[in-house]
Amino acid sequence: MTEQNSPTLSASPNVAEAAKAYLKMGWEPLRLPPNSKKPDANWGAPRQWEEGEIEVAFLPGSNVGIALGARSGGLADIDLDIADAIPIADQIFADFIAFGRMSSPRSHRLVMTTPMKSTRFQIPPKAAKSLDFGRSVVLEIRSDGAQTMFPPSTHPEGETVKWMGDPAKIPSVSAEDLVKRCGLCAALAVLLRYYPRVQGDRDNVCLALTGVLVRAGYSDEEVDQLVVTLAAAAGDEEAEKRGGKAATSRDKIQNDEPAWGLPELCERLEIESLEGTLRKWLGLSGAGPAGRFARDGKPTILVEPGSQPYEIDEIEDLLIKSDSGVYQRGENLVRVSRLPRSIGEDGVKRSGGALVLTRVVTAWLREQFARIANWERPTKEGSKPINPPVDHAATYIARVGEWRVPVLNGIISTPTLRADGSILQTPGYDYESGLLYDPGDAVFDPVPEAPSKEEAMEALHALWRPFRDFRFAEPVDKSVLLAATLTAFIRRSLRTAPLFALDAPTAGSGKTYVAATIGIMAYGHSPTIISQGKTEEEDEKRIGAVLMAGDGIVVIDNCDRPISGDSLCTVLTTEEWGARILGKSEVAKTPTNALFMATGNNLEVAGDMGRRTLVCRLDPQTERPDLVEHDFDPREEAAENRTQLVAAGLTILRAYIAAGRPKQSTPIGSFREWNLVRDALLWLGLPDPAVTRERIMLDDPMKSELAGLLDAWVAALGDREHGLAEIGAMAEEASSPEIKELYGALVAMTRNGQFNTKSIGRLLLKHKDRIVGDRVLRSYADSKGSKRYRVEFVGSYVPDVPDDMEADMEFPF
Repeated sequence: MTEQNSPTLSASPNVAEAAKAYLKMGWEPLRLPPNSKKPDANWGAPRQWEEGEIEVAFLPGSNVGIALGARSGGLADIDLDIADAIPIADQIFADFIAFGRMSSPRSHRLVMTTPMKSTRFQIPPKAAKSLDFGRSVVLEIRSDGAQTMFPPSTHPEGETVKWMGDPAKIPSVSAEDLVKRCGLCAALAVLLRYYPRVQGDRDNVCLALTGVLVRAGYSDEEVDQLVVTLAAAAGDEEAEKRGGKAATSRDKIQNDEPAWGLPELCERLEIESLEGTLRKWLGLSGAGPAGRFARDGKPTILVEPGSQPYEIDEIEDLLIKSDSGVYQRGENLVRVSRLPRSIGEDGVKRSGGALVLTRVVTAWLREQFARIANWERPTKEGSKPINPPVDHAATYIARVGEWRVPVLNGIISTPTLRADGSILQTPGYDYESGLLYDPGDAVFDPVPEAPSKEEAMEALHALWRPFRDFRFAEPVDKSVLLAATLTAFIRRSLRTAPLFALDAPTAGSGKTYVAATIGIMAYGHSPTIISQGKTEEEDEKRIGAVLMAGDGIVVIDNCDRPISGDSLCTVLTTEEWGARILGKSEVAKTPTNALFMATGNNLEVAGDMGRRTLVCRLDPQTERPDLVEHDFDPREEAAENRTQLVAAGLTILRAYIAAGRPKQSTPIGSFREWNLVRDALLWLGLPDPAVTRERIMLDDPMKSELAGLLDAWVAALGDREHGLAEIGAMAEEASSPEIKELYGALVAMTRNGQFNTKSIGRLLLKHKDRIVGDRVLRSYADSKGSKRYRVEFVGSYVPDVPDDMEADMEFPF
């Protein structure tokens, strides 16, 4: 039982007060228009309400709904769509809290459950029509992705929705148990609809029902009580006499003696077309007339015409229950595999032992279907074994957006922190974060919940040891390296994170060693390496390939041209990205929660990448650093002490969180959640790694190109407005050397070295309104729609560097 610690709601007629109470109970209220069951605005994104906002939003006359599932702590609503389900639910959901309206009392039951998607119990529309059933939906479990109108709202038919029980006391059940209970309730509700209304065949119907429930796995006491409940709800005057036969039926079934079951029950009620649906709801899994599992213990799926959607639902349930390793990620079904050896192709190199994601294909999925279930097709003699149908596997793969298998946000090989700062250190799939934790053979030291600042400082010293022999240009470069390491441990839980660039004046300085050491700590092997492509499109496809494969750390190695590109910029600042599939023209959405690093000698970072990149510059201060001998290998030390190093890194972050996250800096706009890493290091007295962004922006080649262009523009035209065609004409007339210089600067920006107003205009669009020094290029459209340009003076530019960072920065060890 979950105690919600809320005021009594059952008598509250005030919607705003009710919404506040729901908020205090951990539920997310939704504003519904008057007399409406649906929100009048987009409610897809969670909203953090303040009490004052609720007073304004939930005005008198409006209704209130609740966003169900994870957004309200796992709250689920069982919506009973037909009246026959209500008396059955009174028995099966006796401990669930109910609400409803006068004409449909107790039509909603509430429960707290583990993560699950909404599930409908619906008979096939064709059968519903032939049986004159009416509404085909019997009941629905509303959970993740659904909402429900709550008391004290007014139903569209004018009735007030009221509580029938205390909403502060809601029980908790597992998703598996809830689905089982709801399947039983739905099946019995359908049987109640067709229960004989006059004497004659009632005893035989109840005897057959007894056999069905025994085969479904219920105890004798439960079976007898359910039979009596059904008969009583149907108005059977001899309802009490219909029970008491479960023990006899069980003996017959166990001794392989004839005993009635679902086929006989459906035949007597003349609902043979519903046998497959009822079998699924009751968990009988198409086991044939005897209702038994096959001798190998696997359930059986009976493949019948017109039942494909329900058979696919059934096999999906088995995929989930069997922990088959099938996940959904973006728009794909994926599985996890471990590389047996190092591989390199299409500019991407991965280490042996790396865990990667592979798209699920039809042939592989059919094999899994066969592993977890027996498949049969009905015949005149009974049924015969078959292979899982190709169409079932293909159709299931095509259910994009409707899968119920777990959502996989990433694979991790070490403990980590969830987005809320809590520690994830239990191997397996974590429903709260969507992460699959596979430590392999490693056993990690436990991470303390609330370490002290002193313990964090000790952990910082331990984390630094593998890097102690590297030499750096400035103390702040050490901060960047530690920030990269901490980011590697928690990147899967961060919405976004900057790129970490490892720079040096010469080859052999240890850049790749540093990147490998970080990868070994976080994943147990060297990180995935990609090379820069010849074009941005090639870069885009390689980035897409590593993201779709689920790589945790990606190193763009030995960059020999400026780090830039719209694709990389987008990947660093968004949670999801449309990736081009390598070797194809397809685009697939994929999460972007990988740590990106780059290495190179005297790296150039251009354009918008400047504010998305932190640089760690190594400086061995020798001509041939590759000839310097060291008494240890940082990669081997990281591998040997990996479990302690990861615990040290997470201890630093947990100590800062336990201290209340004292604010140390203003978050970087695109990386607000990542600021946890930055502030934890500042809290321990380290230099601010973010100041290296200023170093990048000062060296930005695009900025230098724009500065040169603005110099030439001012020298030639001052602050006067001109069109590109005018500038071309002036240069042809050779009016002045300054005009010639400006003309040459514009031509130099183009790929073909020719003065073309359209191509130059497109290039200038990338530079307009960007302030360099005290100048900025503006563009205007004249009365004819033609573009005109001028340079404006806007005042001096002062880099945003904190005062305490302008002096020499010291590292604490």
